[in-house]
Amino acid sequence: MPELPEVEFCGRALVRWTAGRRVVGHVLRDGRSVRARREDRPTVGLDDGAARLDAVFRAPPGEPERRGKRLLWPFGEAALLLHLGMTGKWTRGDEPRHAKLGLRLDDGAAIWFSDPRLLGGVVPTTLAAGRVMLGEGLGPDALLDGLPPLRGRRAVKVALLDQASVAGLGNLHAAEALWRAGIHPATPCDALDAGAWRTLALAVSEQLRWALESFGDEDLITYVEESGAPNPFPLYQRGGEPCPRCRTPIGSFVQAGRTTWWCPGCQPAPSVVAGTAPG
Repeated sequence: MPELPEVEFCGRALVRWTAGRRVVGHVLRDGRSVRARREDRPTVGLDDGAARLDAVFRAPPGEPERRGKRLLWPFGEAALLLHLGMTGKWTRGDEPRHAKLGLRLDDGAAIWFSDPRLLGGVVPTTLAAGRVMLGEGLGPDALLDGLPPLRGRRAVKVALLDQASVAGLGNLHAAEALWRAGIHPATPCDALDAGAWRTLALAVSEQLRWALESFGDEDLITYVEESGAPNPFPLYQRGGEPCPRCRTPIGSFVQAGRTTWWCPGCQPAPSVVAGTAPG
């Protein structure tokens, strides 16, 4: 699913595609994607979504603002809050499969929001209200603000996924960052000293920047979960394969309902384990 790097890629792509342009028309393929608030449930789609979009597109697009996994796309004093959910993405060109919303630009180009699972959507709003929703309930941004020390007995991987503690990390990049740092995902936050937190903070930054660089300036991004997609990640979905650093077979276990991949060689189990122990 889209995490911070994928959402940042989306924002940068929208800037490239729409700088100096205007939205001169739109086609709403599924009104359930236009919502009154950021919400994963399609049942909250607006009956007057098309009219609300018309009101937003009266001004030219600005540069999207990002907080964690959310984007706010300004149009003068109006805005669209963009939520990609688990499978949403914005593309340019021909209408994609699972298209929900298409925007026609004054140069004849078209950009599309597609979402097979319909868990993402757009929220027409004012710029002021949108900025409140953009950061509502979120902790520091993992890329812009860095990683704050996280306290308590929770496993560090579970704490990294808590958007109220640090915004932007998901299952994939949290696991990869912990591997970079050599920290076992089940280590309690309180068991990490200041040096370990500095190491992890650097690893998180390196992981996110590496992911962004790997996307480049292409117009199309492919999520690793999509059928037939390449997997550039050292650990993610590679259970049983040799670790690229120490050649130990990669292991996996479940934390907070999500599969965590880790290397028993690079990330030895802590003396005190929080959450579900590795199997």
